[in-house]
Amino acid sequence: MKTWKGLITSVAIASMTLLSYPGVSLGIDCSYNGVFNPPLPIVDTTCAASGSLKARGSLFIDASSIMFVRQPGVTINITEEPQGFPFTTIPGSLTTANGGGIGTVQPILSPIEFRAAGQINNFAGGLNLIAPTDPVRLKAGKGIDLQGSQAVIDPSSLIIADTVRLETTRGNIVLNNNTVLLSWGDNADVSLVAPRGQIRLTNTTIVVLKSGVEIGTCKFQAKTVADVIFGPGTNLFCIPDIKD
Repeated sequence: MKTWKGLITSVAIASMTLLSYPGVSLGIDCSYNGVFNPPLPIVDTTCAASGSLKARGSLFIDASSIMFVRQPGVTINITEEPQGFPFTTIPGSLTTANGGGIGTVQPILSPIEFRAAGQINNFAGGLNLIAPTDPVRLKAGKGIDLQGSQAVIDPSSLIIADTVRLETTRGNIVLNNNTVLLSWGDNADVSLVAPRGQIRLTNTTIVVLKSGVEIGTCKFQAKTVADVIFGPGTNLFCIPDIKD
C-alpha cells in the first residue's frame, strides 16, 4: 500500500505532468466539431473551459484539442443532439481518447461538474480534475468508464476535491488503470452511485480524509450489494459503506 506522503507526492507529480502536456496550436478546434457555439477560448495553446457551458452533442477530446478547466470552475452539460463527428454509439457522451485529456489550472474556486445525457468515458486519455476546496461531480445517464492511458498521465484518472461524486442513472461505473479519487476537505466524502448497474474497481485508489487527518467514509450504491466489485489493485483508504 502507498503511504500518505507517497500518494500526495504522486498526485502532485501527476498534476504537473498533465499541465506540461503540449497543446497543438495549429488548427486547434475548441468548438469540438461544433458542439460549443461559440467555441471555447484558446489559452496557452489549449481550450479553456470555465463558467456554465452547454455542449450540443457528444464531446470528444483527443490530443489535438486538450481542455483545461480554469478559474473559477466549470459546469458542462452534454446533450444528445445533434449527433457529431466522430460518431458515438451513445449520443450525448463525454469522451477523452487518443492521447487527449482534461486538466485543471489552479486556483479552482468553484465546483467542477460534468453532466452527460449519455456516458462519461476516459479511453486512452487523461482526466485530471482538482478542486481542493469544492466538489467535483461526474453525472451520466448511461454509464461512467474511466480507463485512461498511463502513457498520457499517471494516475490516468485523478480527482482531488472537497467531495467527489460519480453517479450514473443507468449502466455501470468502471474504474481502472490507476484511477485515484481523493477527498480531504472538512466534508470529505467519496460517493459512487449506479442504482441500476455494477460498480467495478480495478487498480484504483480511493482516499477519504476528513480535514486531512481522519479516515472518512466512501459510499457505494449499486443494483445489489454483490454488484460492488473490488478487483485486483484496489486500495481503499476509507470506510466502505455499501448499499443497494
